[in-house]
Amino acid sequence: MKYLMCLTDGSASVLEADVPKIGPGELLVRLNACGVCATDTLKIYNSGYTKPQKLGHECVGTVAEVGQGVSRFQVGQRVAFAHHVPDYGSHFSRFGSAPMDPMFKATNIDPGGFSEFIRLPAVHVQFNVVPVPDTVSDLRAVFMEPLGCCLRALDRVPLRAGQSALIVGVGAIGMLFVPLLRDQTVTTIVSDVRAERLALAQQWGAAAGCVAGQADVAAVCKAHSQGRGVDVVILTALNQTTFDMALAAVRDGGTILIFGGKPGTVLNYDAWKVFLREINLITSYSTTPEALPRAMRLLERPDYSLEQLISHVFSLDEAAQGFELVYKGQASKVAIVPGDRVVR
Repeated sequence: MKYLMCLTDGSASVLEADVPKIGPGELLVRLNACGVCATDTLKIYNSGYTKPQKLGHECVGTVAEVGQGVSRFQVGQRVAFAHHVPDYGSHFSRFGSAPMDPMFKATNIDPGGFSEFIRLPAVHVQFNVVPVPDTVSDLRAVFMEPLGCCLRALDRVPLRAGQSALIVGVGAIGMLFVPLLRDQTVTTIVSDVRAERLALAQQWGAAAGCVAGQADVAAVCKAHSQGRGVDVVILTALNQTTFDMALAAVRDGGTILIFGGKPGTVLNYDAWKVFLREINLITSYSTTPEALPRAMRLLERPDYSLEQLISHVFSLDEAAQGFELVYKGQASKVAIVPGDRVVR
């Protein structure tokens, strides 16, 4: 079978291996589709990630083999799954920081999400595998894991009806927040360098869109919040410019949620002013298994047709093109599928 692995900086290799053998409690899944996450491109193009690196975690597939003792899943059933599972008995998990548990990053699927066949260890089968309803297409189901990340982030920064939020960066991941905030009747402003992304966000419920570098984002936020500034700023892209924008747009006592980051990012800001304004700085790194079924239930709804965000579909052999498009910001969302499933 074919699978992808990043062996050196700047490239992803198509490798060959035997189909994994499964043990008790495990599943073997044939890949239907796997979304490309910005983290995948960071692992490839950023030297801050040591190599080799496994790739792919926004997965949907069809069960090909069931290990001894597994009764919840059957051969031929479509499932979606993610790549990390915490130790639920650890201090981290018991007190709300499951992604910080050492077991979380140590666990993974074999040999990664971009593989014709994938072995799911027993702990993944127990916690991380969700059936895909017949009404949810494969290209919608790949959004379960990233939507789960957004749900957990909002759990960390609860918003109430009547509050306001600014999303900085409405690419594939930032756009997922728009319907979530709409459902909570939060007034949402979006900012991005690409005007066409703003238009789609407004179709999905955003109250206003600002082209970064052209509009006064802070002024627009204050205009939609009785002059206060927004309650929460969600940073899906983190650099000095976006952080300064967040500080200008958020109200006193508000929250800046750092949702997207990359190795080597250093920020310069006046901590005294942050202290005086009681600005809350919150980060959210990943989803947890309990958010995945919640995400799938949302994907069953017709107003969560997230497959609209997918601009390119490539085979495993062509995946390097997809990674490059995502890295250069030339694709809204890329999905990788087995070669016999590519539709041109």
